[in-house]
Amino acid sequence: MFKFLDSKVTDESLMLKYQQGDSAAFEKLYGRHKDLLFAFLYRSHVDLQAIEEIAQETWMAVINAAERYRPTAKFKTYLYAIAHRKLVDFWRKHKIEVLVDRADEKGEAIVEKVPGPDKLNASSTDLSMDLLLALETLSKEQQQAFLLREEGFTRREIAVMTGSNEETIKSRIRYATAHLKRLLEVQYAD
Repeated sequence: MFKFLDSKVTDESLMLKYQQGDSAAFEKLYGRHKDLLFAFLYRSHVDLQAIEEIAQETWMAVINAAERYRPTAKFKTYLYAIAHRKLVDFWRKHKIEVLVDRADEKGEAIVEKVPGPDKLNASSTDLSMDLLLALETLSKEQQQAFLLREEGFTRREIAVMTGSNEETIKSRIRYATAHLKRLLEVQYAD
């Protein structure tokens, strides 16, 4: 019964309790979100050591900003916005090219350095590996918008997290989905 009651406590109220000095509240927040945050970062195709570092920096930023926290959005949105900024900082620091979304005259996404279909190994039986390879062909902006949507965020929440407008996020998700569909249709047409 206590587990049921514990699950009814919102993330926002836990963060406010932590703000008032309740370290157990932070432990609950961390327990709820650590694996999902790690999975989100993992899908960004950064090496494992970098992912651990970005996750740690994200949680440290939450801790350091606790006194300024205001529940104006879902805690999860707040957390992922911090993680997004840390990830972008990592890309900039390590000079990982962040591609800009562009479209051709038909509205199709133009992505530089797209690996050919040979990167999607025809003998592969693991859809998840093919999907990871396909995700790497997206621009970083499209990849992040697509992954955040898959995490359950709305376009509005993604726009807030990434500092973009909703129409841009809508386009990024549409281009990403169409691009992934084209790449994976070749593999899984049967």
